[in-house]
Amino acid sequence: MLGVFSAMEVAASGLSAQRIRMNTIASNLANARTTRTAEGGPYRR
Repeated sequence: MLGVFSAMEVAASGLSAQRIRMNTIASNLANARTTRTAEGGPYRR
């Protein structure tokens, strides 16, 4: 049986993964219409 701290670690890991996923989605949405840099080159992260 999982202890309280083990369960918290599992929950924290899941929240961390979801945060990374949401940051990626937000970045993609923010740059959806970006096709080039200010200098005219292709957009790269």
